[in-house]
Amino acid sequence: MQSPCTLAPVRRGKAAFTLIELLVVIAIIAILAAILFPVFAQAREKARQTSCLSNLKQYALANLMYVQDYDETFPMSAYLNVSCVATFYWAVNPYVKNSQITQCPSEKEAMNVQLLTGAPCANTPPFNSYVVNPALYANGFIPGVSTLSLASVNRPSETVMHYDGNTNTSQQQIVQARHQNMFDASFVDGHAKALQATLTTITTQQFTVMGPGKALKTYRVGTSGGFYAGQTECNGLPQ
Repeated sequence: MQSPCTLAPVRRGKAAFTLIELLVVIAIIAILAAILFPVFAQAREKARQTSCLSNLKQYALANLMYVQDYDETFPMSAYLNVSCVATFYWAVNPYVKNSQITQCPSEKEAMNVQLLTGAPCANTPPFNSYVVNPALYANGFIPGVSTLSLASVNRPSETVMHYDGNTNTSQQQIVQARHQNMFDASFVDGHAKALQATLTTITTQQFTVMGPGKALKTYRVGTSGGFYAGQTECNGLPQ
């Protein structure tokens, strides 16, 4: 028999969040996401830029090996090789042996070499993200043009070889700042680094053998580009 002095157990309701508390938590999560997502995006782009820089460094070394094997002369940017178009991509490919090196992770298929040349020679990498300094790599389709010698480069550490870019309908090798208003470039002495660029209001289109291709943005090289500052392409030899 239960003692009359024994108190009955008190039943408590289950603890739960109120609607207001849930809304506050959701709002906090949304604010944190808005703050952190751009940071994560920047971190991912920085990783892609680092990979791109590594590609250009390897590409620079491959080109320099080619130069040493061919009487210290640079390959042409393009020329007719019997029934196919030979490009600098094709010329240095034996020293690279990895078509991924020709592609920037931020825009892997920037240029379709088939569309760019019409009939690329066998073993030419199918896609490329990098262009060349036209002053170094002679265009073999220009009558009487000759290749440039390494001895002609007076300031190799300041002379750009390859960089993030694309070819427009005027066949200019325009800069493409794919890395948060930065583009990567390699130099004749073998080093590679990131350079600043500023987006302009000028728009252009990509060159293809079938006519104008996709729309392209135009950038101007920043002051960190030295001799090339103010240009929309890295064209020329510092003296």
